[in-house]
Amino acid sequence: MSNPFDDLESGTESGNDEDSSASGKSGRRSTESTTQETTTSTLSTSDEGATGESEASADPAETGPAFEYSEVRQKPLYAKDEEWAQFEKNVRTTIGPRLAQADVVDEATREIHNAVLKLANEQPDRVAELLLEERRSQ
Repeated sequence: MSNPFDDLESGTESGNDEDSSASGKSGRRSTESTTQETTTSTLSTSDEGATGESEASADPAETGPAFEYSEVRQKPLYAKDEEWAQFEKNVRTTIGPRLAQADVVDEATREIHNAVLKLANEQPDRVAELLLEERRSQ
C-alpha cells in the first residue's frame, strides 16, 4: 500500500499551498478521515486473519475498500460550506447506514467520493442544470 500523502509533498513544493491556507478547516477534516480510513482498514485486515477466513471465500463487504490508495488521483474539490455540511450529514445519516445494512462498515472516504463522481459522470446534464440554477439565483 502506498502512502496517500506522497503527492501532497510535491504540491506544496511547487507553490500550490493556497489550498492549505484557504481551507485549513477542511484540510484538517481530510486528514482526520484519512487517518480513520487507515485505522479501519488495518483493523479490518487483522480481524480477517484472526478468523482464518480466506479472502476468496470472504463476503465482498468484508474485504475492505474497493480500491487502494495507489489507484486514486487526489484533486481538490471546492464547495460551499453548507453543501459540505449537508453532504457529510447525508454520509452519516443515509449513506453510512445503507452500507451498514449491506454489512459494509469500513467504507473509505475515497470510495464515497468516487461514487459521487460516478453519479456526476452519469448525469452531466443534471450537474449543468444545478450549476445554472445556482448562478441564476444569485
